[in-house]
Amino acid sequence: MENIAAMLVGGLDLSRDDGDMMPVLMQQALSCLPTPPVATDAPLRHALAARPPQDGVDRIGNLPVKLLRDIVSRLPAKDAARTTALSTRWRRIWHSVPLVLVDAHLVPLAAAGILRLLRRDADPRDYRTPPLHLAAAVSVALAVHPGPFRCVYITGSNMEAQDAATARWFQLLAAKGVKELVFMNRVKKFGTDVHLPATLFRCISLTKLYLGFWWFPDTATLPRSAAFPYLREVGLCSLVMKPQDLAFLLDRCPVLEKLVMIGCRWPVCLQFQTRSLRCVQVCSSIVTEITVVHASLLERLLLWEAWGDGGRVHMSSKIKIGHAPKLRFLGFLVAGMHQLEIGNTAIKSENDDFKFWGPQSGGTGKVNLKSWEEAGPIECIQRHIKRLVLREFQGKKAELNFLEYIAECAQVLQKMEIVLTPGNSPSDQVGTKLRTFMASAKWANGCCELMISKHQGTGWCYKRAFDLSNQDPFDVSKCREGECMKHSTCWLP
Repeated sequence: MENIAAMLVGGLDLSRDDGDMMPVLMQQALSCLPTPPVATDAPLRHALAARPPQDGVDRIGNLPVKLLRDIVSRLPAKDAARTTALSTRWRRIWHSVPLVLVDAHLVPLAAAGILRLLRRDADPRDYRTPPLHLAAAVSVALAVHPGPFRCVYITGSNMEAQDAATARWFQLLAAKGVKELVFMNRVKKFGTDVHLPATLFRCISLTKLYLGFWWFPDTATLPRSAAFPYLREVGLCSLVMKPQDLAFLLDRCPVLEKLVMIGCRWPVCLQFQTRSLRCVQVCSSIVTEITVVHASLLERLLLWEAWGDGGRVHMSSKIKIGHAPKLRFLGFLVAGMHQLEIGNTAIKSENDDFKFWGPQSGGTGKVNLKSWEEAGPIECIQRHIKRLVLREFQGKKAELNFLEYIAECAQVLQKMEIVLTPGNSPSDQVGTKLRTFMASAKWANGCCELMISKHQGTGWCYKRAFDLSNQDPFDVSKCREGECMKHSTCWLP
């Protein structure tokens, strides 16, 4: 992730050949995608194959139509289409079932390439050569099925110089009522300009939309009536998207609940006033400003590797929270870079310690205990916070002063958990220094438990953050890369 951050912070040269970075960027995008509703490896498939009937009688074909439709709807598109060869009845069944199309299920080489990307062992040369005939197979599948399309999941096709095919696909998707659409453009270079057709806005039946490595349509040319009345979840991955186009999109999604933006190729300036949004993630992007004007249902505003604008040294980003009565999770914020304003209260600091992106990595640490005390009493910290988790602890003075401030103010704090940066452990110099420093603090709650642990699991889990049933989106201790990988690849052959 440091390479991605360095690209973003240093300023992207879109004319440069970043082909070697594309597998990393694509892997990041793929890791946030929802799992398709069908898989090639059904749990009971092998058990049934081990005991095939010996008399050749079609027992399944005599089942009620409703049950047959349910069976076919759970099959990958290729297998579902093969049922039409069984009989006329099966042919009618397939045509009446909403299509679930995953391009990786059509061409085995496509699935193998995606699997390598997710496992982070893709060769850049291998990435530049998408499977032949995959786009043609997708075209056929979209054309022959009458619809509706329950889910279309395209992650393996390079749509450069295929404007006609892209336009045709979106015409079919709109005409046949696609509900869930994942469309990752497998470009060879990061700066490739492939424009999404404005026909996207005709897909009014969409409930879930994920787009990656596209140039978003110019919304200034769209009619004001353009809207996604049923869209509840949106993922925008490495898009070229101007602030006015983002504002247009959000304004046209009246029931949108979840938004994730990853690796944005345009500085993010996000302002929203919504009655439906519950979770917003902005990750691996330059963030100029995020303003929550009025969001009565917003529960999570999550920033991961969201860097401020202004170059490597003078990074600055404004986070303004107006009316958000249900907001429970806000982070990750960096002192000295993210300027937080809640209501009429502005929380600012001058922090030279943040200059780790520039040539001067050692700061003077102007954020001290006095800096926090001058902010005045904060009721949330004094009377409500019961658990504090601080990850990527480096042992810097500003971090220690912040923890001391919390310890001496939080009257009902029950547990303080500190996760060290990778390579450090509770028994080494950083861990020992932290424990000694906190032992001298005047804890407001003498019964508070201090836990210091080494880094485990992955840095961030997009899916866990989007799971609103998960009580703590910051707790990624159970999101080990092996476990997350198993979950992410269960739909691949």
